Amino acid sequence: MTFIRLFMKHINYDKVIVEWLDIQSCDNAWSSLDEFDKLIPAKCTTIGYLYDENKDWIKTFATYSINENSDDFDVGDAVVIPRGCILSIKKIEN
Repeated sequence: MTFIRLFMKHINYDKVIVEWLDIQSCDNAWSSLDEFDKLIPAKCTTIGYLYDENKDWIKTFATYSINENSDDFDVGDAVVIPRGCILSIKKIEN
């Protein structure tokens, strides 16, 4: 199979943009209360394919590889995001 045909192979996962909050911590073992007061969660954006979801979490991946000889499917940049951290999920066109 040529690279172009392999690259064009369709995968059956929706593309999504997920906005979510991530845990942050102080950089030092000890921090002043002033530094701690300024600490807030980081707002993150993940763009990728929605692999799986349930009431507790979603799983996404951003990179994939299909073996041209066996059709084995591998994923990279995979994350599991707890639902309680998710601000929004938007489907985008494939």
